[in-house]
Amino acid sequence: MQRDFRFGVATADHQCEAYNGRDDIRDVWERVRGLTPRGTATDFWNRYREDVDLAKGLGCRAFRFSLSWARLEPEAGVWDETAFAHYRDVLQYMRDAGMATVVTLHHNTWPLHVQAAGDGAGMLDERFPERMRAYAEQVAVRLGDLIDYYVTLNEPNQLVYGYIKGFWMRSYPVPPGLEPYATGEQQMDAVLHLIPNLFRAHAQARQAIRSIHPEAKVGSNPLVLGLPRWLQRLIDSNATHLRSPEQAIRQAARLSQHKIVDSGLVDVSIAQLAMTQQRMSHVLFSEPYAIAKPALLRSASLAVPSALQSWPIRVGVIADAPPAARVGGVFTAAQVEYYPDITSAVDALRKGLIDLIFDTDIVLQQYATTGFQLTPLPGQSWPMSVAVALGSRSLLDAVDRALRAFKERYPALPRDHNRKTIADIGKDEQSHGRTGDVPDLDPSLRAIRKRGVLRVGIHPSVEGMCMPDGTGGYFGLEPDLARAIADGILGPGAQISFVPLSGDNRWKSTRSSILSIFDDVRKTVGMFGTLVGTNWWNLGMAGRLPSFLCPPECIGALDFVGIDYYWGISSIWPGELHRLTAAAECHYAMAPVWPGVLDGILREAEEQFPGKPIIIIENGCVTATDGFTRANYLKAHIGQVERALKRGSPIDAYLCWSITSNREWGLPFDDNSDFGLYHIDLDHDAALQRIPTEASELYADLIRAHSELAT
Repeated sequence: MQRDFRFGVATADHQCEAYNGRDDIRDVWERVRGLTPRGTATDFWNRYREDVDLAKGLGCRAFRFSLSWARLEPEAGVWDETAFAHYRDVLQYMRDAGMATVVTLHHNTWPLHVQAAGDGAGMLDERFPERMRAYAEQVAVRLGDLIDYYVTLNEPNQLVYGYIKGFWMRSYPVPPGLEPYATGEQQMDAVLHLIPNLFRAHAQARQAIRSIHPEAKVGSNPLVLGLPRWLQRLIDSNATHLRSPEQAIRQAARLSQHKIVDSGLVDVSIAQLAMTQQRMSHVLFSEPYAIAKPALLRSASLAVPSALQSWPIRVGVIADAPPAARVGGVFTAAQVEYYPDITSAVDALRKGLIDLIFDTDIVLQQYATTGFQLTPLPGQSWPMSVAVALGSRSLLDAVDRALRAFKERYPALPRDHNRKTIADIGKDEQSHGRTGDVPDLDPSLRAIRKRGVLRVGIHPSVEGMCMPDGTGGYFGLEPDLARAIADGILGPGAQISFVPLSGDNRWKSTRSSILSIFDDVRKTVGMFGTLVGTNWWNLGMAGRLPSFLCPPECIGALDFVGIDYYWGISSIWPGELHRLTAAAECHYAMAPVWPGVLDGILREAEEQFPGKPIIIIENGCVTATDGFTRANYLKAHIGQVERALKRGSPIDAYLCWSITSNREWGLPFDDNSDFGLYHIDLDHDAALQRIPTEASELYADLIRAHSELAT
């Protein structure tokens, strides 16, 4: 008998619904962290009919979206009838369009009153499962007749990263984050409270829903990584053989701290270093002290057209500067010349060898003198931050502490891209009990204090930032900041050794060249050597976790198996796991793609949960990564789904993430954050026009081909 398989699309409330003045936890997170706010987003709240029609036009027969818990329950126990009525209209429109409805209750965000409960414990509070149950019950009563599938908790295995961070992560990837200076043991203890609470919240929500609609299908969608089968089994065995919470807490050091901390030529580097994705894989960055914006330096007589991509111009860029990675996309018709430093590029401009220089305003503004003009460009900016070696958490905390005090003297300095958590809101150093020394979480501060000198990497080349003073010293914002950091670590009048650096040595000099070779091994042990690196959600549902992680009453509490799959590696050669960790930190354009493992993931789900239907809740790609365009990515992965269907896999649906470009969790909107089948220029198109892409056309073709084959 042919299974009634459906293709579909998806989106999520915070990523697509316009902000209405009513905060959820993500709105606060984006605000306190200085991330990109959602703003109007895609205005799905008002334009859902348009997006449902687009999905129907592709041939889709399923649509997944999420409810905003913060809109539905603005205050504890107070339910918004208007918001429920709106979502009822959305669901009815989808049903009328022939769509199965897939509704997520908790999609990475929750109301502020839920976070405030239990003295700010939020999801760690023992009553969180009860709150989740009450919410699910209201949804089932008011909307349940129009819901086909419920997803209780979106990617529950990723929620742990709001409570623990790897030694290579500069900050908590997701909210809420813990109090500053939380130790690895404290972080893992929070995780050990969170995991059973999530299982209970899911099980109680499912029970409430099915008590009202016994036929309801309730599940969740853990994010599954594509790994070689032997490696996945090895990782999972670590979780399944845990004997006690204390054993898990002891393992936390593998993830949150490293016994050996790099010691390079310098302790910190304050050398006009832009915080880029590539550099963040190798060093830890502080909060920014400046924001560099893209700009052009050109002859005053050279007119700049509105369409830069088709401009046949000669462009100069600095080889190791962030604009070098973007020049091909900004000036597609240009002849690009690469220079080792800004002095060489400016010399070439003066000689007429190039027509303009593409760099940042901070670097170029000192050359905007007679004959040359600076032209700012729209687009992604780059935070400039202090770099320290991976694992130097105490040193990074000390740098940020000094930097925040330094910013009080210079109010114009940026507050964006900071490392604050929800626990920081409304608090200062004193109210956090941080008037004394930064806690000694690793050897990084001890080594500096033993030496009695702070070694600082600088790049004396930019007026206002760092220049020689003619007497062997340096002046500017960066040397001043270096002195503030040294005073904070070693005391007033601390001794500093300035080390001029250039090129990639500006960040590489914080590292030990020997230890950096083992980065991938260290990250692998950290990421997969503890409980959090496993697919603990499915292991718990299958009854393979100890009861202190998954309570017995939660085992098997699912009506379908949900899977989110995006990225994978077929081997563990150096560099592969590094790219997988980059994807985990939202650097999607660096992510590794392995379509072939998807069929194996589906087989494993069949073995773990025999007889249960499977839904691929999320699968999709940014504009391009790892040699795959979004269209090619979909073709390869849907090919694996078709293969599984042919052998009889019980797959109910495949849902592509996402129907349109979305606001991707505080990230700048660019090719690294755009998963949309239909492109929306979120930053520049006030009309928010939905524009078809190669991927939307291909998806429609694949759906049509499947339908023809099925009939």
